[in-house]
Amino acid sequence: MTFCRTLKLAVVMLLTVVVALPASAADSMERSRYMGTAILSMPTAYVRSATNYINDSSHSAFLLSQAMFNGLVELSMLRHLNGADKGKNPMSVKIKLLEEGVISPSIVYGASDIAAALGSKVFYFAASKSIETFGVHLHGGFYKDPITTRRESFYGVEKMVFPLVTLSAERSNEVNTFGVKLSPYPGVSLELGQRDAKEELYNINYFRSF
Repeated sequence: MTFCRTLKLAVVMLLTVVVALPASAADSMERSRYMGTAILSMPTAYVRSATNYINDSSHSAFLLSQAMFNGLVELSMLRHLNGADKGKNPMSVKIKLLEEGVISPSIVYGASDIAAALGSKVFYFAASKSIETFGVHLHGGFYKDPITTRRESFYGVEKMVFPLVTLSAERSNEVNTFGVKLSPYPGVSLELGQRDAKEELYNINYFRSF
């Protein structure tokens, strides 16, 4: 068994243990919006190193993600800058299960807030597929609601309309989010969006190469 396979097995076993712990009824499903680097808020199946500043309906947060072991694992830390959760630092992990190919999508298994800093963990699967010919990126997946234990789905699409401009759409919890992504410099993007036609949000992303 190779080192990467051994590492993957160890992390999956760790997640299997922590998923058995009970969820708190005080959890807010708004936490599902910060499960990792995303189109607008939901996770994609890409493992990357990135620094994100998030402003979601006047709630501010800083997200630091780091890819490890040749892109097999992504660890991230979210720091709430205001509100009731100010100063709390939920940690998350994302494990790549399948590399994207010509036909096959990239698939990951992730766990948000693995130390239950905000009340409980949120587990998810996500898949992403790029269709470079049309400048389209498709994303989708599902997660386990820590309160109802039901499986909730999410999906989204990105379409490049100009070399530096990409339109985005996302649906989760029966709520639609639309936005536009501007990429003024390589590795830097600014996402502006509106959720449910009333909540404003924006993300500033910097993808690091180390």
